[in-house]
Amino acid sequence: MRQLILMRHAEAQPSSEAGDIGRGLTPRGQADAEAMGRALADRGGRPDHALVSSARRAQETWDAVRGAFGDVVTEIERGLYEADSAALRHRIEDAEDDCGSLILVAHNPAIHRLAVDLLIEQAASPSTLERLSGGFPPGSAVVFTADSSGRLAYDGFLRPSDLT
Repeated sequence: MRQLILMRHAEAQPSSEAGDIGRGLTPRGQADAEAMGRALADRGGRPDHALVSSARRAQETWDAVRGAFGDVVTEIERGLYEADSAALRHRIEDAEDDCGSLILVAHNPAIHRLAVDLLIEQAASPSTLERLSGGFPPGSAVVFTADSSGRLAYDGFLRPSDLT
């Protein structure tokens, strides 16, 4: 794998008759997700594989983002809905040999914790850690690139508020 994008679903409705898993995006969330897809593509983000939580808000986020990338193998997975950061990491490790660039669309707090853990492991700068420790707002994405030995290196953190 040469690139990993960790993305939190975009802003969701506060409630749904279908329960938490059925919450869809707000109009702002939809617009933020579309803008994030364009921003990631402009930065060279071109996933060929996507792992997406089965929650409606994650699927709607991915549907809005994927238009910027073209054809992407997509796996919708129930196990990503309530996964902790260790489970997300395990799923990424399972998929990394099957793709060149992977995007994972999931939920807080797990997606944020995983991003911070990866930054700590690579001894990221204090300013980078501080920026990410300030939160992982809905619709945000952190990008890592892999070197020839497969070690991930921080390549950027984008929040919807950065795009306006």
